[in-house]
Amino acid sequence: MQSKPQNPPSRHHFIPQFLLDQWKDGDTLLRYRRNRIGEIESSPASPKSVCFERDLYKTIGFPPEHAQQMETLFMQVIDDAAAKVHALLLDGKVNSLSDAQCSDWGRFVMSLWFRTPLDMRGMKDAVGALASAEAAKSVLRGDDGALPPEAVSALQMEVLRLVIDDADRGRAFINMDWRIIKTNNRRELFVSDWPLDVPVSFAWLGSASSYVTLPIGPETLFVAAGSTTLANRIVSLPERELITRQNRSTVGHAQAFVGARTRQAGDFIRANFGLRSRHSVTQSTADKYKRDAI
Repeated sequence: MQSKPQNPPSRHHFIPQFLLDQWKDGDTLLRYRRNRIGEIESSPASPKSVCFERDLYKTIGFPPEHAQQMETLFMQVIDDAAAKVHALLLDGKVNSLSDAQCSDWGRFVMSLWFRTPLDMRGMKDAVGALASAEAAKSVLRGDDGALPPEAVSALQMEVLRLVIDDADRGRAFINMDWRIIKTNNRRELFVSDWPLDVPVSFAWLGSASSYVTLPIGPETLFVAAGSTTLANRIVSLPERELITRQNRSTVGHAQAFVGARTRQAGDFIRANFGLRSRHSVTQSTADKYKRDAI
C-alpha cells in the first residue's frame, strides 16, 4: 500500500534548528521575547517553535505541491548542507574544510542576510514597487503590462535566490580569513533572529576592514575577517570584551527573539533587546524603487 504524500512544510525557519539546538538545556532553550505590553519576558521553548513564520517563502498562486518549493528545494538544502559544516566548526576544524564545505557554509551565512521576515518584507516591497513602476510605464504606453500577483510572487522568490547565491559576494566571503574562537567563561554567547555582527558602516565583504561574526554555540564564535591583521585583532580581544561585544549586537539586533541556555544574563538581554537598528539591504532597495516611481 502506497503511503500518503506528506504535505509541504508551512513552517519556514529563518534561523534553522541545527543552530538553535546548541542553546538547549535538555529539550528546550530559554526564549526571550517582547510581550503585548512591551516587556521582555522569558520562557522555555523548543527550538522547533521559534524563529519561523508560516509560508514565509511561499510562492503565491502556485499549486500547493509547488508553492513551497523555495523552502523545500532551496532553504532546506542550504540548511542541511550547513548543518554538516557546523558540526565540523564546533570541533574547531575550520582550516580543514574542503572548497565545497566552505561554499556550503558561505551560502548559509549569506542566506541569513536576506531570509528574515524583516528582509522578506523588504524584498516583497522592492519587487512590488518595481513591478508597479513597470506597470505604470506600460499604462502610459497604452499597454496592458501589469504583472499578475503570482508572477510578482515568483519574481520575489527568484530575486531571493539570486541575492543569496550572488557569486561575487560569495567569493569575497569565502576568501576572508576564517577563525573559530572557543570561549571559557561563565558568560555565554546568545543567539537571536539576526545573530550576525558586521561593521556599523557595513564595509563591503572582502575589504580589509570588513568582518562577519556569528555565534554557532554558547561557547563558540565563527569569525570571517577581511584581513589576517583584523582576524588576529578579533581573536586577541579579552574574552569578556569579545563576548559582550557580540552579545550587544546579537541582542540589540533582535526583532522578536533572543535565545539563551541559562537565565544568568536576563538583565543584560532585557536592557539591550532590539535597541540597534539594522540596515536591511532589501528594504533600502524597496525604498529606492518607491522613490524612483514617484
